[in-house]
Amino acid sequence: MKKFFVFAAAAALALCACDKNDPQVEGSGDKDNQQGVAGLVLNELSGADKFIELYNTTDKEISLEGCYLVKYDSSKEGGKSTTWTGKAGMKIAAKGFVVLESSDLADEAEGGDPNYAYESANHVFKGGLSGKKNVFIELYGSDDKVLSEFKRGDEGAGWNQVSGFNNDKKHTFSRVPDGTGEFVYADPTKGAANGAKVADIEQAPEM
Repeated sequence: MKKFFVFAAAAALALCACDKNDPQVEGSGDKDNQQGVAGLVLNELSGADKFIELYNTTDKEISLEGCYLVKYDSSKEGGKSTTWTGKAGMKIAAKGFVVLESSDLADEAEGGDPNYAYESANHVFKGGLSGKKNVFIELYGSDDKVLSEFKRGDEGAGWNQVSGFNNDKKHTFSRVPDGTGEFVYADPTKGAANGAKVADIEQAPEM
């Protein structure tokens, strides 16, 4: 009987140890991080004002460290490139917004102002964002899993190569409602809640 109680106690201790170290246990840092990052999405994109807005759909702050954006472009080696990566210390508040701006805003060769004042060098993505071409952009978590994507048109002759789409400079590609809705045209609301739907986004070039 004594041996039985010793065995039972050892088994209970082992079970507790496993539960404590299990990343799926409620309240563990790993699980919270998985849930939080999974709630990070692309929310608003502007070809005219050249910005990409991220939104946190969760009720918890999310670390952006290691998250990154991939833009598909058939003119690039491999057909795509990483245009932005979140640095250490970067975060997005619960139900909050983070705006990333294009490097083209300060690139004279792209019609930009070399004196353009960015909020932070950590909030700049490389290259531009066209409102008149086919576009495919993905947002990844630090674990290399796709969190969100924006796609306008089909690959056709290559991503970022097919022109002729309606270039609506007055509106942005916006999720309505924020975080969960489909992408539609809406009035620009950079860094704030998206407005009402204005129109659907054309998915084929104008003929």
